[in-house]
Amino acid sequence: MDISAKNVNKYDIIAAVGGDGSVNEIGKQLINTNTVLAIIPAGSGNGLSRNLKIPMNIKKAMMLINEGKTKAIDAVKINDDHFLGTAGVGFDAYISWRFEEASTRGILTYLIVALKGFWTYKSSDYTINCNGKETTITKGMLVTFANSKQYGNNILIAPDAKIDDGLIRLVAVKKFPLIYLPIFGFYLLSKQIHKFKFTEEFKSEKITLINPDTNIHIDGEAIKMENKIEVTVLKKSLNVIIP
Repeated sequence: MDISAKNVNKYDIIAAVGGDGSVNEIGKQLINTNTVLAIIPAGSGNGLSRNLKIPMNIKKAMMLINEGKTKAIDAVKINDDHFLGTAGVGFDAYISWRFEEASTRGILTYLIVALKGFWTYKSSDYTINCNGKETTITKGMLVTFANSKQYGNNILIAPDAKIDDGLIRLVAVKKFPLIYLPIFGFYLLSKQIHKFKFTEEFKSEKITLINPDTNIHIDGEAIKMENKIEVTVLKKSLNVIIP
């Protein structure tokens, strides 16, 4: 956002009011600066806020600013852009693009878009380079870079992720037979997706991925990006107000 970019280091704190996309747009301007990010969650998912245990009540979130407790968290560089929570190139990117076109917001719309898309979405193969080793993810469905644990609404895609450990997780859920859909739903909603038999997880300070498509999402915002995606952790590069 132009306002935050122009006021970096002029103010001790800049507050972002909105969902994960808005928080990321403002927060990425404050990376490696002395200005602290305050988050007032006002979006449909608020994944980063929930991960940081910031109250969903706007008044309570604002009161945290007065307390002045801060935490240094990791940010993530993705090609020439950045994200704070999650970014995705598979089915989650597909959902973000469809969600962007929807006339309503909220968890119900998200679930409707996801269920409709499940029947038509075609999985792809992804080549990754992680920790010096090249690997192919075959029939990747959900393919998510996770700095924080969740997409939003307490739907955890990377339950073991820590937002200040200097590592990025790549969580890949492969296309699975329809009979496994209830099991997938159980593991996802019970915060145990890493236990699902079709899930793979990679973690490193840097991961390179070749995406057969150019549609991705960054903190829920649908964007285009070149096929080769390089993701690098910027360790404890952003100071955030927390409870």
